[in-house]
Amino acid sequence: MTCIALNLSERQLGPISGGPINLASARLRRASLRFATLSGADLTRADLSGADLTDARLDGADLTCANLCQAIVDGTSFAGATLAGVNVSGTDLTQARDLTQAHVAVCIGDAYTMLPPHLEIPRSWIESEINLETPRPAAKRQSPLTIMMRGRSTAATVSWLVGGPVPAA
Repeated sequence: MTCIALNLSERQLGPISGGPINLASARLRRASLRFATLSGADLTRADLSGADLTDARLDGADLTCANLCQAIVDGTSFAGATLAGVNVSGTDLTQARDLTQAHVAVCIGDAYTMLPPHLEIPRSWIESEINLETPRPAAKRQSPLTIMMRGRSTAATVSWLVGGPVPAA
């Protein structure tokens, strides 16, 4: 499902409503799950990229290998949740509740992932960014956009017909 929007009563999918619910591998991109109760839910490998989980309860939920890229998690409770391998790239986690250093340490993040001030960026995130910035072997050409973004060829012009920078004369 993409862009799913549940009404308030449908968002109560926790133990009170007969849950926990099994949403393993569910495709819930850009879903509106504001105030959803997903306590204890199985969300392993679920695609929640871009989903609005504002004030949702994910306490005790299993989100192993789920995709939370660019999800909105303001006020979302992660108490006791399993976040091993969760992709939080580009996600603003500054307003997430009950998020611990142990949670963050097992997530996959990037330079655009924002953390609350009490948490530190895991070393694995920094190392992955460094690996992306290491120069490629000379045999492989870098894209003109990459070269321009790094500021290495400000005097060069780019020929999009042949796909590479043209040295300034």
